[in-house]
Amino acid sequence: MRKNSWRMIVEPAQAAAENMAIDEAIAIAFSEGKAPETLRLYTWKTPSFSIGAFQMLEQDWITLLEAQEIDIVRRMTGGRGLLHEHELSYSVIASIKNPLFSGGIKGTFESISLGLLAGLKEIGVAGILHTPARKPQPRAKKTLCFDAVSGYEITAQGKKLIGSAQRRWKTHFLQHGSFVIKQSETRAFPSKLISENQITLTELMASPPNPETLIHAIKAGFEKTFDLNLEVGELSDYEKKLAQGCLQEKYARRTWNLYREKR
Repeated sequence: MRKNSWRMIVEPAQAAAENMAIDEAIAIAFSEGKAPETLRLYTWKTPSFSIGAFQMLEQDWITLLEAQEIDIVRRMTGGRGLLHEHELSYSVIASIKNPLFSGGIKGTFESISLGLLAGLKEIGVAGILHTPARKPQPRAKKTLCFDAVSGYEITAQGKKLIGSAQRRWKTHFLQHGSFVIKQSETRAFPSKLISENQITLTELMASPPNPETLIHAIKAGFEKTFDLNLEVGELSDYEKKLAQGCLQEKYARRTWNLYREKR
């Protein structure tokens, strides 16, 4: 049987606004039948702090982040805030009708986590799929993504290893998340910006993996788990145009990133 083929995009480091604009552009193009199902792997040019689509930061957080010249960007997905620095991020854009992702939002989270777990196994890291309780417990309001573990996210040694968030439409979904390679060593007040519930790949390995090794591992994990052929490709001119539009309308604008106000 012939394997399914997906596009795999591996990009150099980009600014926070550009990273989020590109993810949204791929999702828009896919919804219009102008892009294939895609796995995108990317890094961040400068230390950045992403927040959930509907999250509102308190003023002391805004002051702290801006004082440290940390870019703030609002994701199109939900969830809480996350410091991006020494990490590799992933995004998956695919059809909700794809049998690989049956079972709604929970089934999709679980399936993608299985691919991520297989990728971690390639580099000798044993992650654990977090199984949600049957009766969810009420959780205190937190600012940081890694303060809490959601269903089907990945943990190691009792701490959260990979944070992910998802947005769904009638025909497709976008899920993205982060492999934190090592903790930030340069930012002030790290105890406020980094959750005590977070663990990094460096803490789980004899030596930290370089991004190229991690990219190869994720590719292998996805191909084995989903019986895929990931073909390395690039953004189309149309997707690049869409990304510029998303930048101008939202992600390059402070009022959007802080207060969710569109142009």
